Amino acid sequence: MDYLPRHHLDRALRRLGRAALLDRLHALRALSDVRGMRYLDDRGRARTITMALKPWLLTTRQLWFFHQAMRRLVDALLVLPGLYAEHPQVRRVIRFSPQREEWLRLAQHRRSRPLAAIGRLDSTALYDHAGWRSAFRMLEPNAVGVGGVHYAPTGSGILLDVLGDVLTRLLPGRAVTPVPDPRQLLLEELRDVARRLGRPLRGVALIENTDFTTGTDEFGQLAAHLRRLGLRAVVADPRELRLARGQLLAKGEPVDLLYRDSELAEFVAMESRGRRLTALRQAVREGRLISGLTWEFDQKSAWEIFTDPRFAQAFSPAQRAFFRRHVLWTRLVREDRVTDASGRWVDLPPYIRRHRARLVLKPNTLFGGQGVVLGATVTQRVWERHLARALHGRERYVVQALAPVARDTVPYLDGGRARYEERATVSGFYFSSRGISLVGRFSAQPVVNVSQGGGLIAALWLHG
Repeated sequence: MDYLPRHHLDRALRRLGRAALLDRLHALRALSDVRGMRYLDDRGRARTITMALKPWLLTTRQLWFFHQAMRRLVDALLVLPGLYAEHPQVRRVIRFSPQREEWLRLAQHRRSRPLAAIGRLDSTALYDHAGWRSAFRMLEPNAVGVGGVHYAPTGSGILLDVLGDVLTRLLPGRAVTPVPDPRQLLLEELRDVARRLGRPLRGVALIENTDFTTGTDEFGQLAAHLRRLGLRAVVADPRELRLARGQLLAKGEPVDLLYRDSELAEFVAMESRGRRLTALRQAVREGRLISGLTWEFDQKSAWEIFTDPRFAQAFSPAQRAFFRRHVLWTRLVREDRVTDASGRWVDLPPYIRRHRARLVLKPNTLFGGQGVVLGATVTQRVWERHLARALHGRERYVVQALAPVARDTVPYLDGGRARYEERATVSGFYFSSRGISLVGRFSAQPVVNVSQGGGLIAALWLHG
């Protein structure tokens, strides 16, 4: 069998009994707190991210399948810059301000290679049922500033510490390890870029916008991990980068490459307020920024290009087949005629009004579940108010087919008691130019995100 059925792990957990289950849940919470699984809320208060005491177990065949599938989608994303340059229709769907386009031109330098990336592709994939190959849908791309690069492997290690003996009894003779570590994917990407540039890799700056003091809190932990591996790693704001005699400095420390948690829009905003980013611009010209600016094409509206028949010939037959099966119908919200999911031409705003119950509105470039509206959860009046904002507000939106998000029953720590509760779940596939990794998320809310109060599911590799 190429998957582990859900009932096997459910049965093993229930055999623990309530008292032992409660002990494991408390251990999970304590280790999460000790090992830096923190999130900062809107008031800057730290909370421990909840881990599910129920991992995903992927077989080798499943990991290989999803490696190939994500590679197909990543290669399709790399087609977008060329389409953007050639087709006005694409530039109406994936838009950049003149200031951002000017930055993008910096990345056209011959030494700026587009494959420098560590990103994440979010999906509805689950792995414990016979339809795991066909049932999943891809939700959106995220190739810049991806969360969980520290949390995912840390969470997997915690889960194995707490539940390893249960998994050994459940799967005698079979090794269970974490899935590939996204921190290792990042390190390999850094080394590959340094090798291409013909320079040693000694120092790395992890750059983030310190104007934002809430959200995930993992760059410090990630820098510490890189230092343990022998690299000089520093966390710095893009405005703290300097050039001295041709050398790139971050907080006064010499660095060779930059890994960013900031989007291009943030760089533009900093410059609009009078801050010069000369050192960062030079790093972009030299191909020393990861993820590179090519990956700014990871807007949610990219899915429109993949699901619009007008652009089908830009992609391979295998990519087109993947789009049909797994990429959700998506359109940038605007006054226009577009093709619907069946290929018929429709006026988009009336179509959105009529089909509220099976559609979702999402801000095109925001993250963390911000501004997402599921039509099935609001009244028609509220839906039309959000549609008006999407059509006429400052923030651009996409409309997307509602994905069938899977639900699972997980053990949960509620105060001092252990309870089983049903949660919605989604997958995030990390990708680099070399490989993939995986993290799961769960939530009691229909929009599944850690920033919305959700938690993480450890992904483990079932060998053999």
